Amino acid sequence: MSVVEILRDILIVLVAAKLAAELAERVKVPAVVGEIAAGMLIGPSVLGLVGPTEVLEVLAELGVILLVLQVGLEMDVRDLAAVGRASMSVAVIGVVLPMAMGFGVGVAFGYDSNTALFLGAALAATSVGITARVFSDLRALTSVEARTVLGAAVADDVLGLVILTVVVRIVTEGTVSVVTVLGIVGVAVLFIALTAWLGGKFGPPLFRAVQRYSRSAGTLVALALAFTLFFAELADAAKLAPIIGAFVAGLSLSRSDQRERIERELTPVGHLFIPVFFLAIGIAVDVGSFVRVEVLEIAGALAVVAIIGKLLAAAGAIGSPGDKPLIGLGMLPRGEVGLIFATIGLKEHVLGDNLYAALLLVVLVTTLLAPPLLRWRLQAMKADRRPQLGAGEPVPRGGWLRVDDGVVDLAGAPPTHAALSIGLDAALMIADRSRPGRRLLEWLGSLDDEAIRWDKDATQKLFELLLRGDDRAWRFLEASGVLERALPELAVSVQRRRADPHLLDSSQVLRFELVERIRELVADDRDAADERLRLEHPEWLLFAGLILDSAGPDSEPVALARRLVQRLDLGAAAEQEIALLVGNPGLLRAAAGRLEGLDEDSVLKLATHLERPERARALYMLSLALAPLDPVERSRLDELLSLILALLEQPNLTGLDARNLVEQRRAEAIRLVASPLQQSRVEHAPRAYLLSQTADVVARQVRLLDHLPKRNEARVALCALDADEWEIDVASRDRPALLAHVSGVLVDSGLDIVSAVIATWGDGAALESFTVRRAKVEPASGDPGTLEPLESPDPDRLEAAIIASFEQSLTAPPNPDAAVSFDDAASPWYTLCEVRSPDERGLLHTITVGIAAAGANVHSARVETVEGLAVDRFELTDSTGRKIDDEIKDAVQAVIIQGVSLRHRRFGRLARV
Repeated sequence: MSVVEILRDILIVLVAAKLAAELAERVKVPAVVGEIAAGMLIGPSVLGLVGPTEVLEVLAELGVILLVLQVGLEMDVRDLAAVGRASMSVAVIGVVLPMAMGFGVGVAFGYDSNTALFLGAALAATSVGITARVFSDLRALTSVEARTVLGAAVADDVLGLVILTVVVRIVTEGTVSVVTVLGIVGVAVLFIALTAWLGGKFGPPLFRAVQRYSRSAGTLVALALAFTLFFAELADAAKLAPIIGAFVAGLSLSRSDQRERIERELTPVGHLFIPVFFLAIGIAVDVGSFVRVEVLEIAGALAVVAIIGKLLAAAGAIGSPGDKPLIGLGMLPRGEVGLIFATIGLKEHVLGDNLYAALLLVVLVTTLLAPPLLRWRLQAMKADRRPQLGAGEPVPRGGWLRVDDGVVDLAGAPPTHAALSIGLDAALMIADRSRPGRRLLEWLGSLDDEAIRWDKDATQKLFELLLRGDDRAWRFLEASGVLERALPELAVSVQRRRADPHLLDSSQVLRFELVERIRELVADDRDAADERLRLEHPEWLLFAGLILDSAGPDSEPVALARRLVQRLDLGAAAEQEIALLVGNPGLLRAAAGRLEGLDEDSVLKLATHLERPERARALYMLSLALAPLDPVERSRLDELLSLILALLEQPNLTGLDARNLVEQRRAEAIRLVASPLQQSRVEHAPRAYLLSQTADVVARQVRLLDHLPKRNEARVALCALDADEWEIDVASRDRPALLAHVSGVLVDSGLDIVSAVIATWGDGAALESFTVRRAKVEPASGDPGTLEPLESPDPDRLEAAIIASFEQSLTAPPNPDAAVSFDDAASPWYTLCEVRSPDERGLLHTITVGIAAAGANVHSARVETVEGLAVDRFELTDSTGRKIDDEIKDAVQAVIIQGVSLRHRRFGRLARV
């Protein structure tokens, strides 16, 4: 095959695998089934897009090695000793009975002993992954039946792999003497024991050293895969199946401190290659054989004994608690392990096409049959138990829970409506180093969704859990199914964390770090503790921390907060406060970090936005908890909080009175103007504009807008501040690049711009107010510059120049020395843009031309120069009034640094500036 053909086959296989898995998930069918079906579809039997090739065989072999490696990684040798008598008995019976009955079916159908032995061995395996998924979906993982089945699976995996090794050797060597069998079993057991011991002894220190000294991000996972392939080669050298070596490698790595990281980083690799193994199975099938009578006959017989053998395995649990039919059904699916047997049988020519197709049918039938049967049995059991749960017994003395020898268990039969409160109470006890009892776990697992209901008592206990709980408490809530039923949004967050390959420490999955840091602040930081004591609802702060910890990269924290608050029925006030906290968690921190963050205007804006001291204090606590602050940052944050509280705690400015500051200025300005149009203009003036100007200045400026100028008109008014400084007001219709046009005229008129204020109205009116001074004349030598001799600016000449500029092109030269930064957190309304550049005439004009070209709106501008360095700050939005996105930010930065030339005809596509 050519390289192009190989790549085409890989393309088809990978796309088909993912499409099949997605479809299977949506129709609630195991992904394995979908992938096999996809293989049949693209294989020679149907579409003929892909056929069996060496490349596909290698990829499939790598996939099965990764699959078995995952089995080993998820197993601990200590688990084998801890499965208990019932689980071990179930595992042994579940291997021996199907194997013996399958052998009998093979002989009865006239196959030789080797083939019959392989058929029996193929029926011995159990795929616990499918069973575990069903138990998890039905919140029954903590039931005694689930623990019995999952425990049996630990022993079943080891027994199945030993049987596979023995049977493959027997059928390939063509002899079944007792000595040979014992020899093969001895070699297999010795290989597993010896390599597991060596791997467990030398593997962990090896990978500890790799993690310590490696610098490349992929070194650890690459060496883990190499380690696995090395053990597979050892198994092959010992004449055992390579997957035995992969399994032992997984066992060795499971004892390493780096197990979680290896498992997570190998997961994406497995997502690529493991589905190829299942597709290869489907590709190798002759779909026509499924309708052959001889195939259907032996498949039917094998399916019957496969089902009966696993159902009878539940006899191993006789004398132990648990529903025996449910245990038997849990052992039913063959899934991946049975497919491995079938594939090896075909590869070793033990199975022909008919037997391969028959085994495949058995695997598919048991895999598809098990989930609905498990669901049916679990739901029937819950229905039978529901009448017993009823209203429950009277509350025992001491409550529904008791602790004996460190085990938390039920003290009676509680009513179902108390389930959530009891579960949260148990979690609090478990946080105090107790363990959950069997009766408690079974009772919580047996309840339906309607039993998990929020009430005031449960809500209060959740807040107490946020205050005192730890990862042990949350792990109990997850394992018992309470978390998924009571707070499904939080359960999704935990699942997302567990699947995150970048989360190297598995203990972090059920830790909520922001909540913990808020709690630590109260214990370790006196100032923070004082502010926390002043909070009316400190529990809302912890709940906001939980939401921020839980929100994923693709979720909206505010939307998540509203859903959770409504679920807990905390009320509209709590919803508003918590949404504000999660929507602006870094607001005070970012504002305090800006140069002008402590200025009156900036603090007034924040105080007006926050409205209440409670919000300021809660945001202060969040700012401290988000990340460490250096002493200067902490000092500024403390000062900002003091300033905000000073404004909000004045008699006329507390609570909603903070907003009245704007209304007071608005009312005063209205009294100073005459016409109804001017009064309406003040009435609808932007809040930020009113905060930045005194009432008399507002009145003076809106008089300039008494009648809205025409499209290409402007009005200019002048107010002298001193001999060399003036305030120039410009009224016009809002238009693209307005600030760029006007600032350019002022610079050309020999004026330096000190500051600028911009306001716009819904009817298209725009007002720009500039504080300007005479421009300095550049010195001839090293002498300091002098003010340019200039008469007072002529408003009429400025007006004519501005109108003329509306028809002219705008040009901004490159400014490679400019440093452009953005801050979305420091303002609730705008993206703050700061441009630092060596000071030069016309700098504001140059920058605003660039901002216009990038499609941003300027709402205010501050200009200052410190030791020859100009620092210009702008409040920006996009054309819809929202904070600008990353694309516009990149464009602003690019055009300011690289320069731009804009023609007039393009302005219609620009944002208004």
